[in-house]
Amino acid sequence: MAEVAVMENIPGEGVAEAIPEAKNNYPSNVAPIKKEYLIEAPVLPEEPAAAAEPSAENGEPPKGKDRRDNRRDRRGMNKDRKKEMARTETKIRAAAVRLCPSVNSSDVKCKYGDKCTSEHDIPTFLAAKPADIAETCPVYEANGKCRYSYACRFGNAHLGPDQEQLEKPPIGTNGEVRNHHSMHIVVGMRKREYGFSRSDEACAELKEGGSLFQGAMEWEKRKLDMASLKGKKYLAPLTTVGNLPFRRLCVGLGAEITCGEMAVATSLLMGTPSEWSLVKRHSSEKIFGVQMAGGFPDTMSKAAQILVDEFDVDFIDVNLGCPIDVVNQKGGGCALAARTNKLIDVLKSMRYVMKDVPLTIKLRTGLKENELTADKTLRSVLDRVPIDLVDFHPRSKEQRYTKLARWDFVERIADTTKEVPLWVCGDVFSYEDYYQRLENNPIDGIVIGRGALIKPWIFTEIDEKRHWDISASERIEMLQKFVNYGLDHWGSDDTGVEKTRRFLLELLSFQCRYIPVGLLETLPQRINDRPPFYRGRSEMETLLSSSKSADWLEISKMFLGPPPDQFVFIPKHKASSY
Repeated sequence: MAEVAVMENIPGEGVAEAIPEAKNNYPSNVAPIKKEYLIEAPVLPEEPAAAAEPSAENGEPPKGKDRRDNRRDRRGMNKDRKKEMARTETKIRAAAVRLCPSVNSSDVKCKYGDKCTSEHDIPTFLAAKPADIAETCPVYEANGKCRYSYACRFGNAHLGPDQEQLEKPPIGTNGEVRNHHSMHIVVGMRKREYGFSRSDEACAELKEGGSLFQGAMEWEKRKLDMASLKGKKYLAPLTTVGNLPFRRLCVGLGAEITCGEMAVATSLLMGTPSEWSLVKRHSSEKIFGVQMAGGFPDTMSKAAQILVDEFDVDFIDVNLGCPIDVVNQKGGGCALAARTNKLIDVLKSMRYVMKDVPLTIKLRTGLKENELTADKTLRSVLDRVPIDLVDFHPRSKEQRYTKLARWDFVERIADTTKEVPLWVCGDVFSYEDYYQRLENNPIDGIVIGRGALIKPWIFTEIDEKRHWDISASERIEMLQKFVNYGLDHWGSDDTGVEKTRRFLLELLSFQCRYIPVGLLETLPQRINDRPPFYRGRSEMETLLSSSKSADWLEISKMFLGPPPDQFVFIPKHKASSY
């Protein structure tokens, strides 16, 4: 029996008024769902005040390590998930039957010889291999052939009568993945043969007190005029869930600008494969950027130089808003925004090496809640470095996502960025939010983050200016598309299937927060609303609304079959704030 972690639907902060019928059973600030869909539920206690610490068993407030652990547990991320999931993934890999890569390719030789633990005999491998997940292989259908051949978990779909691999004309155009040629760069860096001449020049001039910007360089023509993007639909860079298959899904639903997940500059320079995979771009992404985090001019400029010289990117975004401790402790994210002189040096060195590629920044209000310091930071930066776009997230580092974004701060920021396009990200969850914020604020565009995670079809709603009462079957079709894109990207063998499953489960941990339009008393749903206990209009709609990861696993079985024994999934985000 597969093990899964369970995340319950915990009441929290919201913005909707409580429905009268539910006042006795639910805290205030819940989504207004029609009476006929509500179901009886146990009485839920009100949340304790934010300043109160949970009591220990003896009634005394926890101290020392216990207090730190309690504080950590209430934050938005499951920090021990990597160890727990890695432990079980290692066991699963060890138990899997693998086919040696040398069997499928005349160019690959088995380097382990008699010590190879993988199978070399195809009939033996096929006899031991688990049953196929489905009769049709999504990779084979999309591309006309499957590069995973016998190892594919849908393998019988492209296996001939004599156990040969079949090929056929692909259905439609699947597109291509770009920016995947990083091995020569990694090898060059490891041998210390990769040339960082521009980065070295920039850092040397900074050390000597040079301005780096003289003559026409400050005003050179950019590869992409960011001002011309005004009003386009921008999918925010999203850690973990903003992967290539998800971005591809959103582009199909109307997103026009996409940005990869945050890549750490030092990890790129170390040649970490998982970090370089974050810069991959699908051909359907017409305007694509890479977001980077780091705290020092040398590492950030070197990584930027590689990206503009070797890869197909339209802009580079510097993350000055990440509130995560591990990023801040290394000088990146919010910590870099708080060190203005260091930030200016980082941006100067990057601008120097980036030639005609636009440089953008994303930052929060500041470190403390209800205190705006981003305007002072921007004033210092924009006077000294050419920045092509500012993405402002009106929340503080301290606040994270626990309260609504402070849109009342936007005008003060706009006064500082008059010569630079200003885009804002925060709590946009409907086409009404989108257009009202655009009309009522002096901004050039809106960046959509959590709204797209919860309902990727928000881009279609914006285009069509309507609330889409999307059916459960339509949502399942979208999830099937995501799975197909995932199998094409991560692979249709055992490893690829389980990686696709993991990212599908992460996506479902957000999509369960969506409340169908037809169930709501008033529209639109607001992003911090939490639903009371309710049933959907069909069993599938009810299942899609579940906040239990055991139910998400059941949904994943519809596309990817049962998981391996000992499978464990722990959501990255606890949803302590909606």
